[in-house]
Amino acid sequence: HCHVQLEPEPGFYQGAMYIGYGITIGCLLLVSLILFIIVNPTSEWTYILANIGFMICIAPLNYRYSRILYLHFFGGIKFDAQA
Repeated sequence: HCHVQLEPEPGFYQGAMYIGYGITIGCLLLVSLILFIIVNPTSEWTYILANIGFMICIAPLNYRYSRILYLHFFGGIKFDAQA
């Protein structure tokens, strides 16, 4: 009825992977900056372990929201508020 294709377009998962990569880099920079400002550790292992632990915790959110953001920006589906 509304002519919306529910199949993912070619390249959808690859495009969402780039969005997920951007989210990952942003989170790594944010965690490292906060760690540097608050704790100021002397060992690089502190940064590595904190970033790995944080990324493991937010991996399901990154997986989901990278696809949602890709669909929002490049999906081509427009929301009509006058339903």
